[in-house]
This record gives sequence, C-alpha cells and structure tokens, in this order.
Amino acid sequence: MTTDNTNTTRNDSLAARTGTWLQSLLVWSPGQRDIIKTVALVLMVLDHANRILHLEQTWMFLAGRGAFPLFALVWGLNLSRYEHIRQASVNRLWGWAVVAQFGYFLAGYPWYEGNILFAFAVAAQMLKWCEYHSLVWSVSALTLLVLWFPLSSTSYGAVGIILLMLCHRIYRTTHLSVRSMLALCLFPVVALVNLQDGVTAAVSGVLVTYMVVRMVSGIRWPAARFWPADFFPVFYFCHLAVLGVMAL
Repeated sequence: MTTDNTNTTRNDSLAARTGTWLQSLLVWSPGQRDIIKTVALVLMVLDHANRILHLEQTWMFLAGRGAFPLFALVWGLNLSRYEHIRQASVNRLWGWAVVAQFGYFLAGYPWYEGNILFAFAVAAQMLKWCEYHSLVWSVSALTLLVLWFPLSSTSYGAVGIILLMLCHRIYRTTHLSVRSMLALCLFPVVALVNLQDGVTAAVSGVLVTYMVVRMVSGIRWPAARFWPADFFPVFYFCHLAVLGVMAL
C-alpha cells in the first residue's frame, strides 16, 4: 500500500512538472506571440524568396520549414482564447485569403492552388462547424476538407489542416494529461508537414520550430503586442506581390 501511494505521488509530481514545463514553453504573452510571428515572417520570406527568385539556397529552404508550424501554434493559441469561435473572424480570414490569392498567382503559383491563408480559413471553419455537435455540420466540415484537398498541394494539404487543428486543441483542452499527449504529437505532425520535401526538411522543421519556441519562451519583454491587427495577412499579400514583380 505504501509503495502504491509513493508511486502515485511520484506520478502526480511528474505530471505537475510536465504541466509547468508545457505552460512555460507553449503559453505566451501577446508580445511573445508577436515575436514568434515576426520570426515566422522572416523564415517565410526567406523560403518564398528562395523559391520564387530561384536562389536555390539550401539554408533558406531548411530555415523556412519552421514558418508554418510557428504560425500554426500562435494561431491555435489566439483562437483558443474564446469559448466559441466567432464566425465573423472566420469570415474575415476567408476574405483575406481571397485577396492574397492574387499575390499568390503573381508570385508564380498556379491560380487554382490555394494560398496558406485558405488553410487557416478551412481549419477555422471546420472547427467552428464542429462546435455545433451536429451530424449535418460535421459532414459539412468533412466535405470542406475534401473540397480543399485537391487545391492544397502547395499549402501542406490535409496534414497542414491536422497540424492547425492539433495546435488549437492543445490550447483548448484543460486536462493536463491530454495536453501533454497532444504536445508530444506536435513533433511527428510537424515532421509530416515537411516530409514531402524530404527527411532533412522534416527534421529541420521540427528543430527550427522547437528552437524558436524554446528561445522566445524565455523572453519576458515586451508583454504587449506590437503588431496591429491583420498585419500578417496584409504582409503576406504584399510580400508575395513584391517577390512576384521581382521575378518578372
């Protein structure tokens, strides 16, 4: 009996330490979120410049593997702040995705391939519909995923949607054991997101994501956000348009 109590105490202590570690690693202030988004923006620009301008720099390509996972984590945390996802926010995301598609096409991508903002919009819409706990809305969510899949080969496909939904779920759950398990799932899912570009790209995506999160989690300044609302979609469209013009 004493041994059982001791083991239970040790397990509880381990769970508590794990929870504290995850809290410090994955929960950020608004300022920390903007720092992570800034790093992700830099990585994204490096990756897109390398692709669109045909620079063929391996280090730029590998560094860029961490951009989408970092954006996904911040997006998941931001979305989880509300008890229910607001359809107005999802609609605004759809709107920005449509606007950004012109820049995506100008940058040399096929017109029928959806840009990454569509991936965020699809994931957010699916999560919103699943909140209704209705068979009809659940089927609608799956239908949306099926419709998105053939248009998403340049935006991480179905695996990208899985990563986005996983990031949201990590922050929404209140159970420590579930959060720990989901956090561990991040590593293989981030690897899968980049696996289409090779094993080296998959490993690079995991390492870059972890290193950025680890470093930023130790930064305590600034506490407040410093980027205005909708800065990312505006920047996303503008940088694609600029790179597209440069590539002409």
